Parts: sequence; structure tokens; C-alpha cells
Amino acid sequence: MAKRNYWYLGALLVMAFIGQVSAAFGDSEIKLSETSMRPGDFIKIVANETPDSNVEVQFLGESKQLQFYKDQYLGFVAASYFTKPGIYPLSVKVTKDTQSYTRDYSIEISKRDFPEDRVVINEKNRKQILTLDNVNTDSKTTTDVRQKAQAEALPPLWKGKFIWPVHGKITTEFGRVRYMNNIEEGRHSGVDIAAPIGTPVLACNRGKVIFAGDLNVTGLTVIVHHGMGLYTSYCHLSKIGVTEGEQVDTGEAIGQVGMTGLATGPHLHLTVRVDEICIDPYLILDNEINWN
Repeated sequence: MAKRNYWYLGALLVMAFIGQVSAAFGDSEIKLSETSMRPGDFIKIVANETPDSNVEVQFLGESKQLQFYKDQYLGFVAASYFTKPGIYPLSVKVTKDTQSYTRDYSIEISKRDFPEDRVVINEKNRKQILTLDNVNTDSKTTTDVRQKAQAEALPPLWKGKFIWPVHGKITTEFGRVRYMNNIEEGRHSGVDIAAPIGTPVLACNRGKVIFAGDLNVTGLTVIVHHGMGLYTSYCHLSKIGVTEGEQVDTGEAIGQVGMTGLATGPHLHLTVRVDEICIDPYLILDNEINWN
């Protein structure tokens, strides 16, 4: 009788343990750094799940996998400067074996007005350089490069604050509506920093060089992947000082200011991207990105 009671008690304990394991899945903490943002902003997401899980985020019609790093899943989502104000759903789906759960959030995107920027350039040069074929070729080249880099699933390579790559007057801000010869050419994807030709251009933070070459519109260009789908691009250089595949440190010279490609004067055009979305460089410059 006593043996039977022990067996019964053991069975209850096993069932209780299984119940606790089942209950634990889905109770893990998921943290969003913000629940409101502007066009051009980004949100950090942290999910405390086991390494054998799959964590997928859906936001603004895009889906992406969070990366496992140091006992948690991490990632960014961003809102394009074209995003209209409103309340948008964000969902985090966690799958493990045959189990899954989804957490749903509402993200408020506020209205943000971007100023206009009107530039007059030689019409012949504009038509020669800023053709649809040239723009599409550049876009395909850099998108392919970033997608290949994304497949590597690099962990966060950055450390400490992101620094300004060069100091000078800001001549064009992020998100400005660009008009060339009174023809709208889209939004300004980064910031333009005026500086003399030959001024050293420094890496904003640690990362891996995934592109170093000549493009039709942005001229001599360097793209650095800082890990987790965070990229900085340095454009219109007069000289490139790094090679693809090289790892650079914060403050390391990667090139020199120039006016190659479609440029009206010597300056550095700096673009910051989360995946394929351009974000406001001011969000990271002189700032640290941490997961606390």
C-alpha cells in the first residue's frame, strides 16, 4: 500500500513538473524600448527565451527574426520616414518545438514634418547620373550587400558611444524632401557634413566593412555593418582606405572626404540603416546602444 502511495505521489509530482514547464513557456519577459516613435526612429526588442526557440517580429508589413545573443533574443525594428502617423500593430511570435505564443503591442507613430531642400545643379550632369537605371543599380548593389551580411547574423560589434565620422557644418538634415532643379528626387537618407576634400573620415563605431567601392550616385562609398542589421554608410569619398571584409574600430580612418558621384561640393553623406530602413543618425551619434 505504501509503495502504491509513493508511486501515486511520484506521478503527481511528475505531472506538476510538466505543468510547470508548460506554464513557463509563454511567461518569458519581452521588452520594447518604446511604444511610441517618429518616422525615422527605431525600437529595441529583447525576448528572454531559450536558445532553441525561434523569435519572429512583425511590424509595418515586414517580418524579421531576432538574434540570440548572451542568453536572450535581441533586435531592432524601425519606421521609415515615409510612415504616416497612426497606431500600428507589432507582434512577437515565439516558437519552440510544437509550441508557440504571440505577444501583441500597439505602436504609436507621431507626425513628423520634414523640411524641403532645393538644389540647382548642372542639368546635363543630373540627367547623366541620376537616371532610373543608375539609381536602381546602386540600390540593388547595396541591398544585395546588406542581405548577404544579414545572413551572417553578426552579433553586436559596436562598443561605447557612436562618434561623428567628421566634424563640420551640417548642410542637409535627415529626411529633407530633395528637389533638384525643381524636380522631386525623394527624401534625404542621412546627414550631409561639409568638410574640405581630404579630411579623414572615421568609423562611427566598431564593425565589419561589407562594401568599399564606387557607385553611380554616392560615388566612392564604404558601408560598415555593426552587427544586428545596423549599418553606417560613408559616401562621396575622395579616397577609400579600407577593404571589404576588414574589421574596423571606432575612430579608425576609413577614407577621406570628397565630392565623387552626384555632389555639389565636398562633404560626407552619412546614412544609418536598420536593415533596409534609413533612420535618423542623431539617434545614435554621441549615444550608446545598450539592451538594459
